[in-house]
Order: sequence, then C-alpha cells, then structure tokens
Amino acid sequence: MNIDEFWAVIEKGKDSDEPESIIKEELGNLSAEEIVSYQEHFDALFDKAYQWTLWGAAYVIGGGCSDDGFIDFRYGLISRGKDVYEKALENPDSLADLGSDAEIENELFGYVALEVHEEKIGKDMPRKDAEGIVEPTGEEWDFDNEDENNKRLPRLMKLFW
Repeated sequence: MNIDEFWAVIEKGKDSDEPESIIKEELGNLSAEEIVSYQEHFDALFDKAYQWTLWGAAYVIGGGCSDDGFIDFRYGLISRGKDVYEKALENPDSLADLGSDAEIENELFGYVALEVHEEKIGKDMPRKDAEGIVEPTGEEWDFDNEDENNKRLPRLMKLFW
C-alpha cells in the first residue's frame, strides 16, 4: 500500500461520526501485508504530527490537553483526511475551519488496524521500532499564556478560549 492508497482508505471514513467503524470494514477487505503497510503509514503520519504547535491547538480546542489526550488528538487528526491533516501540520490554526467539529480526539481510531490484523491473522501485528521521537518538534510555549496563544493560534483562541 502506498501513501495515496492509505489516504484513499482514510477518505472513506473521514466524514463519519465513527470513522473507526468504516476503516475497520475497509481494512477487513485487505491482505495482512496491506494492513501492516497501512499501519506503517499511520505511524509515520502520527509521528510527523508530534509538534508543539499542534499540541497547543489541541490544548486550546479542548481547554487543556494531556500527553494521552494529544495521542488521541493526533489519531483524530489523521481520521479527518489528508487535506485537514496537511493543513493542520502547516498551520494548526486552520483547524478553526472545522468550527465546533475541531474537537477531534479519537482514541479508538488509533487501534483499528491492530485489531483487524489480530482478528484476521490471530496474532499481534509486527511493528517497526519507533524512530525514537522523544520531544515534539518546534518551539514549546506555555499553553496557559493567553497572549502567546493569541499570537500563535488567533482563530482557535477566538472560537474556544
């Protein structure tokens, strides 16, 4: 599975209230190798979204955001499709375009391929070792600093603060 095929699968569920259900069905039609490839793309995109600016956006949108909450936020970001994902990586304030739908945390979405693989094969999916990403990329700031948030995420601040 290449990255375009990955995004084609994601696109099928992006507008659903439960995208994990649609993706589970889609992945169920794939071979074990394709499911592993899907997960590899998912993991790479998940790691790429480990950015302070996105964490700040998640914090503003949710009125706070823990480590676990930011994991779920990045799962949900991927579930929204290529366009939303890429725009958010370029400019997290673009999540304001989603309005009240910007609350995108989705813990279940992160486990779909792992579950489908286990159901299909009867054992855990083989996974590549993590790239060793320890810290989010970019510049950290105090997410409780209203002035700094207004400077970095003005549209989200207007909607959610």
